[in-house]
Amino acid sequence: MGKTLFILLFFIIKVQGQIDMKPEAQISFAKEKKPHSYYVKQGELWWDEVVKSPKSENNWFNYYRACRNAQGTNDWKDDFLKESNSMRLGSEIVKLMELHIPDTFTYNYVKGSTSGVDPAAGKYLLKAYNINPDFEGIDSDVITYAVSSFDFSLREKVNNYWFKKNDISIAQLSYAYNVLSSVGENGILLTEHDNDTYPIWMLQDVFGFRKDVLVINIDFLLLESFREVNFKQLHIPKIDLVSTNINEYGLNWKSVMNHLLLNYNHVRPLHVALTVNPKLYENHNEQLFLIGLTKKFSRKQIPTSVLNGHLVSNVFLFDYLRIDLTGKMMNHQVNAPNENYLKLLEDVCRYFRKNKRLQEMNRVKELLNLIGSSTSKTAVKSKTKNTFR
Repeated sequence: MGKTLFILLFFIIKVQGQIDMKPEAQISFAKEKKPHSYYVKQGELWWDEVVKSPKSENNWFNYYRACRNAQGTNDWKDDFLKESNSMRLGSEIVKLMELHIPDTFTYNYVKGSTSGVDPAAGKYLLKAYNINPDFEGIDSDVITYAVSSFDFSLREKVNNYWFKKNDISIAQLSYAYNVLSSVGENGILLTEHDNDTYPIWMLQDVFGFRKDVLVINIDFLLLESFREVNFKQLHIPKIDLVSTNINEYGLNWKSVMNHLLLNYNHVRPLHVALTVNPKLYENHNEQLFLIGLTKKFSRKQIPTSVLNGHLVSNVFLFDYLRIDLTGKMMNHQVNAPNENYLKLLEDVCRYFRKNKRLQEMNRVKELLNLIGSSTSKTAVKSKTKNTFR
C-alpha cells in the first residue's frame, strides 16, 4: 500500500510540475546552459504561444531560440526533431516567420543568424543591426558575418560598440588576454566556437592588443570561401569536406584540423587554444607542446618550463580569479575554461620547486586552490587541494 501511494504521489508531483511549467525568455545556451529536455519543453510551450499570437515577434524569437538551444545541446545533430512535433530547424522557422512577420527585426535577425558563418546572410543581419544594434546577442552574429566576409573594419566597429555595453566580463577578457599572451610573435591561434574567440577579437579591435596574431576560429574553416583564403595564405593545399550536412560537422572539424597540421610549413608560430576539443588533434599530440593556455605545434621537441614560468609570474592576469569586481563572471563560462590553467600551473609549480623559487611556487599553489574552490567537479577540487601540499 505504501509503495503504491508513493508512486501515485510521484506521478501527481511530476504532472503538476509539467502543468506549472511556463514559457520563459530564452537565452543562448552558450551563456546559460540548461538540460536538453528543458529546451525541448520550452520549444513546445513557445510554439503554443506562436499559434495563439502568430504576429508576435517575441513569441517567434523565443520559439526559435528554444529550438536552437535544443539542437545545440544535442551536439548540433538534427535528430532532436524526433523528440517533439514542435521542434524545427532554423531554416524552417525562417520560412514560417516570412509568412507571418516579414520585414521585421526578428525575421531579418533570425534569417541572418541561422546561416552561421555563410556571408550570404549578411544583408539580413545588417538590416536587423541597423534596426536595433542593442539587441542582446546580435553583436557576435554581425562579427561572425564580418569575419566570414573579411570585413575587418566592420568587425572593429561592432566590437567597439559591443565593448561599451559591458556585456563580456572582465574575467572572459582576462582569460583571452592570457591566451593571446601565450602565442609567439606574429603567430597563428586556432580557436573553436564562441566563448573563447569573441573576447580575443575584442581585445585586438578595442585595445589593439596582439594584432600581430592571426586568430582563426576553426568553425569558419567549414566554409569553403573562408578556408580557401586562409589555406592559401598559409600555403596549405585545398581540402574537400565529406559533406556539408550538419550531422557531419564533427567529422569535418577533425578532417580540417588534421589536414592543417599535416600540411603546415611553420612559416609562423602555430598555436592551438586549450579550449579546442582535444579529439580534433589527437593524432598530433606528440607535436603539440604546452605554452601558456595554448599548445604550440612543432615537429621538434621544444623546452617550455622557462617560458611558462615567465608567463605565469610576469605576464598573465590573475586578479579576476581572486575577486569578481563586476559580479558578471557568469560561472559556467568562466570556471570551465579556468580549468585549462591546471596542467600549466602544476608544471610551473614543479619547475619553481626544483629551482628553489619557493615564493613563486606558493603563489602558484594559491592560484591552484582558487581554481579548485570555484569548480563543482569533485576530482578537480581534490587534485588542486592536494597538489604540492
